[in-house]
Amino acid sequence: MGRFHVRGLLVAVAAAASLALPAQGQERVASLGGDVTEIIYALGEGSRIVATDSTSVFPPIALTTPKVGYVRQLSAEGVLSVDPDLILISGAAGPETALEQIRATGVGMVEMETAYTIDAIIDKTRRVAEALGVDAKGEELVDQIETDWAEASAVIETLPDAPTVLFFSTVSDGSPSAAGAETAAQGVIDLIGGVNVFGDRTGYKPISLEAAVAADPDIIMVMNFVAARMGGLDEVAAHPAIALTSAAQSGRIFSIDAVRVMQFSPRTPRAAGALAAEIRETMTPVYDQ
Repeated sequence: MGRFHVRGLLVAVAAAASLALPAQGQERVASLGGDVTEIIYALGEGSRIVATDSTSVFPPIALTTPKVGYVRQLSAEGVLSVDPDLILISGAAGPETALEQIRATGVGMVEMETAYTIDAIIDKTRRVAEALGVDAKGEELVDQIETDWAEASAVIETLPDAPTVLFFSTVSDGSPSAAGAETAAQGVIDLIGGVNVFGDRTGYKPISLEAAVAADPDIIMVMNFVAARMGGLDEVAAHPAIALTSAAQSGRIFSIDAVRVMQFSPRTPRAAGALAAEIRETMTPVYDQ
């Protein structure tokens, strides 16, 4: 009989296994969330990882780790099947029922908060470093994050004040969806000092073609994999929801790397600076007229 084939034995078996571990374990880490996985590798502790979720794709070595599902649709059986002695979990993880089952086993677990800010990246870095017992490495990484953000901020400050932004999460299939508040996309907009034209909505929601055109943002952003699926930014610009906007007609459409920028990991500050520099090149002539 398989270890996890009988649901009633799940908690008892996993709890017994955790009790057999050395007090100073934490050498078998399950990392659930691409942001958390990036931090572990950035700390130089990737050798401890025994499994990750499907959003853990950077650095490339993370792709070779055993996968235990999608971070928002985890199963307790899948996570515990890799015998972790420490589970580090992104704030995006779920469902709650699976998390409750994992908590009940007594396996060491650290859960991150969901927030899309530089402070949140720093907090996650410190929490992961503390959980792994490498606080000094954590402070070194925090120093680098703060340095990168200071450099990015200097570029962001050169942008025109409060450009309006429309961020598409989907474009080609049916009604396009745009990002509202409480999303990673909103976090990206906040980083560059922009104003989300649909910030009065929450989450990613469909919008009509008329609403997109009427919003007439200074900038349009679209996730990189969406642009790639459509055939590139020229094809995005030709979409009926976009073509009539001044942003499209002025070439102010930007492909946003959904991993490098939007996972709010140690790479995000530098990526935000690069995005700001790209935006500046297209917007400065307009605002200087």
